[in-house]
Amino acid sequence: MGSTSRKASKIWPWLVVLGCIGFYSIPTALIGNTAGLFVAPVMDEFGWSQTDTTMYRTIQPLVSAITCPIAAKLLAKYDGRWILAAVTLLFGLASCWSSFATTLIEWNIYGVIYGITAGFFMYLATPVILNTWFKKNYGIAIAITAAALSIIGAVASPIVQSLINETGWQTARLMLSIFTTVLGTLLCVLFVRKSPAVMGLLAFGEEESSSDSQSESAQAATPASEEGAEIAAARRSPAYYTLILVAVIFVMCAAFFQQIPAYCSRSLLGADAGAMAVSIMMVGGVIFKLVLGGLNDIIGIQWTGIISAVGGALGIALAYMAGGAGNAIMFYLGMVIFGAGYAGLTVIAPTLARAAFGSKNYSELYSWVTTAIFLGTAACFTIFGMIYDTTGAYDLCFFLVIGLYILAAVLIPFTVKVGQKTWK
Repeated sequence: MGSTSRKASKIWPWLVVLGCIGFYSIPTALIGNTAGLFVAPVMDEFGWSQTDTTMYRTIQPLVSAITCPIAAKLLAKYDGRWILAAVTLLFGLASCWSSFATTLIEWNIYGVIYGITAGFFMYLATPVILNTWFKKNYGIAIAITAAALSIIGAVASPIVQSLINETGWQTARLMLSIFTTVLGTLLCVLFVRKSPAVMGLLAFGEEESSSDSQSESAQAATPASEEGAEIAAARRSPAYYTLILVAVIFVMCAAFFQQIPAYCSRSLLGADAGAMAVSIMMVGGVIFKLVLGGLNDIIGIQWTGIISAVGGALGIALAYMAGGAGNAIMFYLGMVIFGAGYAGLTVIAPTLARAAFGSKNYSELYSWVTTAIFLGTAACFTIFGMIYDTTGAYDLCFFLVIGLYILAAVLIPFTVKVGQKTWK
């Protein structure tokens, strides 16, 4: 391979990461993560209940769960560049249309379109595409897209709220949707490519495989592109189902942070502490996404996953004890540590899948993991709500999250060791 091709093999993978930020991080951060800002204005204008106003957000993950296996087959067979550009464009145009929606049926139709498109871009496409472009540094590549999502969302929220205050929710949503559509689609078209092979390039780190001195655990996190379990063998392995369970655990526990403001408002801490805690946890999440991605590439997924799960458990335990005592400083510290678990949703699940079952059939195998993630998303708010409604407190919710993280810490090494037996 010539020097020009070697240089391109080092540069293009990171340009593909930028393309993934276009179709994944930008739409999810700007439209998905700011959705809560539009709830009250829409309720006030049309006189709807909160349940009715947010029903499209319940429809979305259910439709996405159905879409994921289909999306995986399409992404494996055809050029993801154009599929994801079309998906990003459709999602953006549908979001523009929702700016003019005045009936519940229109919002719920938007939820269906959102669900179909999110089945491609939200959890599935980025790990699948980056799996083909990175033999080494896969973890940090995934982490960069996840961290970009959090940073964009944190910056966008106050700007969007200001736009709503100044121009009204419809104009603000239309402006946001147009910006998302143009920028997201443009980055996707410019930088997403199906694989390095179609460009005559190598995956990042592939040419260094002969002299690679990674530890055994780190090598497990970055298998060669042609290695991996057959689909039938993976589905017969108990590790495939523990992988799915770990992914669901991380999404359920990550979603618990949305209960924190309500918990604080009913505790000695007060509502202001809840808002501050969410901001602090988001900052911690950005940092831990990058840390976990880097650790995965250095020490492997087994220890990285355990660190993430144990960090989540310790953080929530500290927050629970500090919240009961009304100690805001220790509560905030607990939320920072909880960021390690929160970050695991977008970093641990895809890297665990690749470490356990390799890269060969990654797209189809991981599609069912993302299906479970969407179903877990749809279920977790109901579960936490039922616990509070039944007990009148959030104590059991905290205990559940702690227990689930501990279970994940146990299941992660089991998943890797048993999963690798299907192909190593």
